[in-house]
Amino acid sequence: MRSLMQWVIVVILIWSTTAFTSCNHVSKNNVGYGDDSNCSENNEKNIWVLSDIHVMAPELFHGTDKAEGVSQSSKPLPYSAEILDWVVDSALSANPNLILITGDLTENGDMMSHQQVVRKLSQLRSAGIKVAVVPGNHDIDNTADSTSSQQFAELYKDLGYNLAYARDTASLSYVCEPLDGLVLLCIDTASGSINEPTLTWLLDQTDKARAKKKQVVAMLHYNVTEHYDRQSFMQRKYILTNYKDVRQKLMQHGIRLVFTGHTHVNDIAQFRTEADSLVDVETGSLLAYPNGWRRIRVNGDFTKWDFSMGYVKRIPSLADVQKVSYQYCLNSLISIVRGNADVFWPALERKRSVLDNFKLNKAVIPETADEFRKWFVNGMGDKMYEALIMHFEGDEDKNPRSEALIKELKETLMDMFRKRFTAYQVPADKKYFLLLFANAYYNKTFQLQMESMLSDKNQLSEDDMLSMTDDLNTTLYIGK
Repeated sequence: MRSLMQWVIVVILIWSTTAFTSCNHVSKNNVGYGDDSNCSENNEKNIWVLSDIHVMAPELFHGTDKAEGVSQSSKPLPYSAEILDWVVDSALSANPNLILITGDLTENGDMMSHQQVVRKLSQLRSAGIKVAVVPGNHDIDNTADSTSSQQFAELYKDLGYNLAYARDTASLSYVCEPLDGLVLLCIDTASGSINEPTLTWLLDQTDKARAKKKQVVAMLHYNVTEHYDRQSFMQRKYILTNYKDVRQKLMQHGIRLVFTGHTHVNDIAQFRTEADSLVDVETGSLLAYPNGWRRIRVNGDFTKWDFSMGYVKRIPSLADVQKVSYQYCLNSLISIVRGNADVFWPALERKRSVLDNFKLNKAVIPETADEFRKWFVNGMGDKMYEALIMHFEGDEDKNPRSEALIKELKETLMDMFRKRFTAYQVPADKKYFLLLFANAYYNKTFQLQMESMLSDKNQLSEDDMLSMTDDLNTTLYIGK
């Protein structure tokens, strides 16, 4: 019979084995998710990720061409410098080991705003907090008087470029090892793509780092994979133009994790194949609703990434930042919905021949893109606004309205068609067939992406590869 001490030792051994296994869970394609928050790790590091801070220097708000359109912006630009000040002060108190900023440091790319950003971020470097930045589409060569690539690199020479052990000659991309064992590919995608020489250079740098047993992750402005099905159809300007090629090559060379921004959405998307996977962690705009940034605890060998969110709630001049940002956000939603209508219009226009077959008035279906846009926004606008706000916030599937809204979007559009057919006195038998056509149109052009977005799942069309993530608070395990 075992003594009490022997039983205690057995229990401890079983517990420690289970804890070790759960802390190192990796799926067959080298990426896994979990919620094991009790695992203590040696040499744990803290990393913050900010994106799209869109600073506009206060001096530009009066008497300059930059002041035009500020009130119509989707972002509370008058508070941009103060919001950055608040987050930097918070970082000085929290003292993370590393801060990553994935582009759009300024609103217009002007020198004065960049200088404002550099002055504030330099406080972090002075306090011993490492900072790495990459340019976004708002930062360089944005307007006639905007900052050039050379000027950008000089401005941020102590905020990322000073950490570089390798610089690309064809772009503003660089590679650094900001934390011992973690190699960071800082990729310039300000143009919306990664050119072939730069991609080749980045992959070569990746191979060299992995040969030394380093963990390699990437940061860039544009998404490298779709965050909902057919994002490249609905929002093609927010994802790399050559994203499929880039995604495939990153995975082939062992990169499992990338940090992106640009869309102002808090979302984590995993692209999976039978053999491999890649996770694109997209961080919303610090300036735009809901004004968040990511906080990450990382273990010693950079295989476990524990994500949470921080939010700017108030600043000295503004008691409720998110309330004000929400109102600014509403200004932008109509333009997004108009853009969606423009994407859907060609598919409807191509089917106009169905009206000839039925010998019906061509106006039964809106006759021009402009008419269709107005009809779509008037009918679908409120539902679309609600869906987009959910998407900006992240974790759409946890919103109690999500499942119902998926159905309501379809019902609303079908009811719009039904009323239009009645208004143009379409006979009952022909109306039935036209509604079948409208249903098919919705299913083909709209349903998949909205269901994917609002259920927070991607690869819906690939049943065996279905991916679902927690966008805000999750633990990600990646191989090496």
